[in-house]
Order: sequence, then C-alpha cells, then structure tokens
Amino acid sequence: MSDPKQIVEQIAAEAEATAEQPMPPGAVFTRPNKSVTVATRISPEDLAEIERLAARLDVPPASLIRGWILSGLNAHKDETVQSAIDRISADVQRLRELVA
Repeated sequence: MSDPKQIVEQIAAEAEATAEQPMPPGAVFTRPNKSVTVATRISPEDLAEIERLAARLDVPPASLIRGWILSGLNAHKDETVQSAIDRISADVQRLRELVA
C-alpha cells in the first residue's frame, strides 16, 4: 500500500479500534510530534502561491512548507537505498498530484 491517504486512514482506524486498550507491557510513551514554532518572512505573493498550491494538493499551507523544509534537511543526510527509494516514491506521488 503506497497511497499516503490509505496509509493514514489505516493507521487512524487501528488507533481508533485500540484507543481504549491498555498500553502493552514494556511500551514507552513518547511525544514524537513535540515541536517548536519557527517564524520566517516571505512576500505576500509567495504566500499566495503557496496557499494556491496547498489548496490544489488539499493540504494546509503550513504542512506543505514543513514538508519542504524537512525534505531539504533530509537531502543533506546520509541516505540508505531504502530511504532514497522512499523519498523518490514520495516525489513521484507529489508529481502525480500536481498533474492530476
């Protein structure tokens, strides 16, 4: 299954189905999404273009920007063959969405 929306839907369904179950023994609670806000300045024209693209892709503008930043950071990390395949697959999916 490589469709991101299907993956998210599957994970959400699993989380919903097990929401009331206790954590397994030995499980460690983490907060993987603990993050900080970073402010930056861009022109109103660039923001408008980002908002148009985000609307076409049906994602929030902040998520689109965050994805670009993380992609840029990941481009500078050592890659494995699997991570390169995953990155390329994600890029292909984004291209499909753009031309749809």
